[in-house]
Amino acid sequence: MKKYLVFTYYVGRSLGGAKDYLDAFDSVEEALGNILDERNRYYQIVDRQSMKVVKEGLAMFKNFSTKGFTRAEDSGFEK
Repeated sequence: MKKYLVFTYYVGRSLGGAKDYLDAFDSVEEALGNILDERNRYYQIVDRQSMKVVKEGLAMFKNFSTKGFTRAEDSGFEK
């Protein structure tokens, strides 16, 4: 069985649960590669065993990492 489940829908128009299910994949990278780069498409990648969301967001930003983003308070800079 594949490890990651992908759910995708247009922002504000989710159908809910299984109706938003796209497919299952062996890796997060493979899952991301199968999500259409549409401006208003939202996605969630879920670990099948824990049922926890491992990655989510707007499809047009699916290849961006949030690790480089910090709040002003956390970075030492003043607002």
